Formats: sequence, structure tokens, C-alpha cells
Amino acid sequence: MTMKDKNILLCVTGSIAAYKSIDLYRRLVKEGANVEVIISEGGSNFVPPFVFESFGESVYTDDAFKYPLAHISLSKFADLILIAPATFNTINKIASGIADSLITLVVSASSDTPKLVVPSMNSSMYSNKILQDNIKKLEEYNFYSMKPAEGGLACGDIGEGKFPEIEDIMFEIERVFAKKVLSGKRVLVTAGGTREYLDPVRFLSNGSSGRMGIALANEAIKAGAIATLISLNIEKSCHYINKGIRNIECRDFSELRQALGKEFKKTDILIMAAAVSDFSFKTKSSKKIKKTGLKKSLEIIPNEDLLKMLSKEKRKNQLLMGFAAEDAGILENGIKKLKEKSLDYIFINDISRNIIGKDENEGILIKKTKKGILKKIFERQAKKMLASKLISEIGEKT
Repeated sequence: MTMKDKNILLCVTGSIAAYKSIDLYRRLVKEGANVEVIISEGGSNFVPPFVFESFGESVYTDDAFKYPLAHISLSKFADLILIAPATFNTINKIASGIADSLITLVVSASSDTPKLVVPSMNSSMYSNKILQDNIKKLEEYNFYSMKPAEGGLACGDIGEGKFPEIEDIMFEIERVFAKKVLSGKRVLVTAGGTREYLDPVRFLSNGSSGRMGIALANEAIKAGAIATLISLNIEKSCHYINKGIRNIECRDFSELRQALGKEFKKTDILIMAAAVSDFSFKTKSSKKIKKTGLKKSLEIIPNEDLLKMLSKEKRKNQLLMGFAAEDAGILENGIKKLKEKSLDYIFINDISRNIIGKDENEGILIKKTKKGILKKIFERQAKKMLASKLISEIGEKT
């Protein structure tokens, strides 16, 4: 999902990380959100209001006479109250029901509005039992709280307390808004492409980037699932994988088979989005084969169909979703694979549409229902958006 047309009230308090709220504001606006800004008295020492005003934004401060009843109008405006950064002082005040600043007043007048708190402070302050007890207290009142990042802090200490990356905050905002259609479900997703090695440097593989599988794991987390990702040869620095996702790294068919054998029994929903090689080399060398030692023809052997294997172990309430790449007979082949592998869903990619390794995807979802086998066409769109829709489809059946 995007932030398009969401009304977000960005509250900036007096942490040295307040300057990072500028990048957060710009990202929210870029994603289409309507943003209003409150800067506390302490926050204005780090980020003067004119910084946001230079973007054409009206900035609210703690001058009650300048903005009469602003806490009421702003509470009615907000779809989400985002307190980023949130200081030790502000979090404890809110938890104690104190309303002596515009930010705490708005919170007091917004009992039904979602609130996301992004703590940023010294690690000793963050681990303080008073703060931790109050964060738990706020979560009982339907506040959402992010864990700060770990690393070097302004004082020179190293620990937990850093302002999170903007990408992580945006993810949490989307998680707040997402429908929890998979709440508590254990979801296992495979992503990327296997590499079947001939020797330590040569291998048989494919062009899968892993983007689709990663997007599905991310969206599953937003939908309330407990997600595990089996990633195959993915360059993690090139992709956003939420920190809440347990990531198991594998290289080839054999390692994938072993990981699936261990994880599938603990899973409610399996989504096989990885591109698994149909073949392996019959003979493999532990040392690099010299060019002169390479045969003109290399013998390959077929790999087992993992989804068909797992379908035999499937429990009554488990859901299986497969992906398949086709360039002809798309619908017919999809229905055939759905039946042969006892799947609940299969998504068919038309590889003639130049989608392998791209940021966008399109295809046909074929699903098994009480009324029979149904199909749904998805036009070309960002893989993140498609993943959100596919997770919603699965959520309807759980």
C-alpha cells in the first residue's frame, strides 16, 4: 500500500534525532500523504519551525494562544499520529495521562486514532524499566511502538536507541494501516533462484531477483503473520527485508529441500515464489574444472518437484500457493499444475511479458474454491502492490 491521501500528524519532540524527521516528512509527502507537523518546545531547539515552513507547511508549536483549540482540530484531522522521534519525557508523560503540551493534548483528544511511537534516546534511557513499563502500558491502549535501531549514539555510546531507518518507519506505518487478515498465522515464503553448481565457480541458474517473494513476506508481516523467508542467492543490500522476518539463506536445490522439510511442518501457509531449477548436474566437482577438462556435453538429472512432495505431507488446514512461469497455454498449464500438486492457489507469470527480474509483475491467479476453480487476472503493477493483493486473497480463505 502507499500513503496516498492518508492524513498523518507528524509530532517532533526534543531528541537530537529530530533533524531526521525532515527526511521522514519528505518521504511521507512523496508517498502521497497529507502531513501536518507539530514541533515541541524541545524539538524546536534541534529543528526550527521555519525548516518545515520552507516546504510550504504550516507548523504548530506549543504556543497555545497562537493556535486556539488546535489540539481538537488536529485530532480530527489525523488518520495516524506519528511521534518521531519520541523522547523519554514524552512517552512517560503520555503514559501517565499528562497533557501539558500541544503534542500530549492532541494525544489526549484522539482516543480512537492509531498512534505510532518511535523512541530515540540513549540506550540506558531506553532500557530504563520505567520507560519499558510505560511502553507496554501504551501498547495495551492500542499504541504502536517501534524498537529503535542499534549502533553508535550521539554521546559516543554504542547500543539500542538510534532513530530507525526511514524505510523501517514507513514499513511500520503501513503495518498500522494494514488489515490483519493473517493475524497469528505462520507464513513460509521462498524467494530467489537456486544455483546448481558444477564446480565452485560454475552453476546452472535463472534470472529471478527474489523481489516477488520478498514483497510477499513483507506484506505477510503487515497482515499480522509470523513470517519466515527462505532466500536463495539474494543480494540483501539490494532489497528491503523487514527485520521482523526470519531469514534462512540457501543456495541450491538440496539446501532448499532440507530447509522446507524442516520448516513446512511448522507452517500454516506456504508460498513458493522461488524459481527452483528443474535440473542439477549429475557429477559435481569440489575443485574448479579446467577449461580443457570440460566435456562438450554435461549430464544433468531432474530435480524432485518440491510442491508435489510437500502436498503429500499437507495438513488439513494448511494452505499451499505456487508460482509458475509460462509462455504458452498459460491458463491450461496453470490449472493442470494446481490439480497435480494439490495447491490452493497458483500464480502464473507470462514470461513473454518481460517480467523476470523486474520491479513489476502481472499474471493470472488460479484458486481452488467451494464453487470450483476460479481465475483472476492481475494487470502489470509494482510487485509490492501485487503482493499486498495476493496476501489479501489468501487472507479471505484463512
